[in-house]
Amino acid sequence: MKILKSFKCAAKGAIYTIKNEKNMRIHTVISAYILLLSCFFHLSIVKYAILFLTIGSVLTLEMINTSIEAIIDMCSKEYNAVAKIAKDIAAGAVMIASAIAVAVGIMFFGDFYVYIGMWTYFRYHKILFVLLVLSVFPSVLYIKSGPAEIKHKIISAIKLIKKHIGV
Repeated sequence: MKILKSFKCAAKGAIYTIKNEKNMRIHTVISAYILLLSCFFHLSIVKYAILFLTIGSVLTLEMINTSIEAIIDMCSKEYNAVAKIAKDIAAGAVMIASAIAVAVGIMFFGDFYVYIGMWTYFRYHKILFVLLVLSVFPSVLYIKSGPAEIKHKIISAIKLIKKHIGV
């Protein structure tokens, strides 16, 4: 039962980070698009392993950065130069992991001919292309507002609709 509780706490930490950290939402959206579009590149199992490890390192470091910032904010209520250095270092770790992820992406997804194949595929499957393009709008909303704010807006919209139709 202890291990189950540990997993529950870990899940709460991941959910908290996604709900409250815009950068985490940016990383998760980009990761989702990369994994979706990676299907066109017919990556080997080794490349997929590297891709997952790269994505995982960015997401993990973002969570560690968030926890470091929370601890510092809890311990240091007013400005502290040493606290700023610690926060900057943690953010720098995320930046380095993100830069490495971009480099891995360029190496794995730099094949121009695959993009021509993607274009051809979407020319013949227009509805999928439209869905992909339309997915950008909820993705941006998710990044900008976060799941809690989106839920609040949906509930408010439903209440407003019910009020206008007299339900």
